[in-house]
Amino acid sequence: MSAQPDSQPAHATRVFRNTSLLVIAQAIVTPISVLINAIAGRTLGSANFGLLYQALTFSSFVFLFVEWGQSNVLTGRVARQREAAGELLGSGISLRVAAAAAALIVVPVVCALAGYDRDFLVVLELTMLGATFATVSAACQDVFRGFERTDFAAASYVGWQLLSAAVVIPTLLAGGSLRTLLIAQVSCAALGMLFVLKMLPRMQVPKLALRREVARELFRSGHPFILFGLVILLQPMIDAAMLSKFAAAESMGWYAAARKLVGILIFPASALVAASYPTLCRLHAENQDAYRKTAADALLAVCLFVVPVALGCGLFPQVGVAIFGQRDFGPAADNLRILAPYVFLVYFSMVIGSCLVSCGRQNSWTVVQLGSVVVSAALDPPLISWFQLHHGNGGLGVCTATVISEVLMVSGGLWLLPEGILANIRRASFARFWGLVRRRA
Repeated sequence: MSAQPDSQPAHATRVFRNTSLLVIAQAIVTPISVLINAIAGRTLGSANFGLLYQALTFSSFVFLFVEWGQSNVLTGRVARQREAAGELLGSGISLRVAAAAAALIVVPVVCALAGYDRDFLVVLELTMLGATFATVSAACQDVFRGFERTDFAAASYVGWQLLSAAVVIPTLLAGGSLRTLLIAQVSCAALGMLFVLKMLPRMQVPKLALRREVARELFRSGHPFILFGLVILLQPMIDAAMLSKFAAAESMGWYAAARKLVGILIFPASALVAASYPTLCRLHAENQDAYRKTAADALLAVCLFVVPVALGCGLFPQVGVAIFGQRDFGPAADNLRILAPYVFLVYFSMVIGSCLVSCGRQNSWTVVQLGSVVVSAALDPPLISWFQLHHGNGGLGVCTATVISEVLMVSGGLWLLPEGILANIRRASFARFWGLVRRRA
């Protein structure tokens, strides 16, 4: 009984430490990823870079079904039943490998029937092969997080990126082709998988075992996470498919570069969500007033962060494009100018989504997201065709559709927010928050 008062602070400290480690790891990895993408863009050219982006988008969508929502399930089950980690991981890996093997056969056939050429099929096959090795590593990382060893998970993530940079960058600078680049990435993914598997005994994970009952339970438990993940990945998949059909190959490359740069710009929002989500979940169960105040403060923080970021995206896009090279990727600046309102809106939608999921309104939020995807998919063909015809850059159509769909998403999210959150956002609250920021600075 005497140890009870100390348990809650200990848990809070552990959660904060683990969250901080993941944020720090992402901060280290982001410049490395930017460097790899920049060199790839400069050496491969816009058309091949767009082809790579399209293959990665298709592969990410396919592997959503390969993993079948197991990431959250594995981590949660291992956290509660560490003695069963061997059976859980062994069964989970077996499911993923079997599904990936089927995907490697079926998906290229489907793409061939859809009219994609042989070059794209080879790129897609190599991309999915690398994803197969990566998903085995990811399953192990999920178990490590269940053991609350986020330190090792973060270190492995950084280590894999460093290995990838050490292999991929020299390959590109030596004049390697797109296929050579992918072969190098597949090799790195395979080495990363072998290393993580080798570390399982040292992390005190029991011997791996396959049990049909456990595999069936993992499959059933993953259902609720599939729809949420599907909605998130569906729009990039549709956008890439539409671009490949209605725009020139260079347009895909310009759009890909713009999306890579936008991914960097929204990192502060991702960090804010990662840090605030566990707290919101706890406060929603313990103290509704504190929950509403914390959610309001998160939205106020977004107001401060997003304005300079969105303005920089819209006013100085050439700074980001220069990373990839003005000669091949100069038109991507126009993509960034149109995406600047999206950057502004997505900061809010990410925090709003965190608030809604933490209070159990994830199903309604998923419906809103799905509606936005439908609107974007309907707008893509006419907008891509119009911008391709009049401006020679069909990607501008996708950017425009993305902004419109994000307006709908933020509007729907604000409507779904629990009562009282928006009421906490007042001018006085904003002044207090700004004063706090200035004192901390």
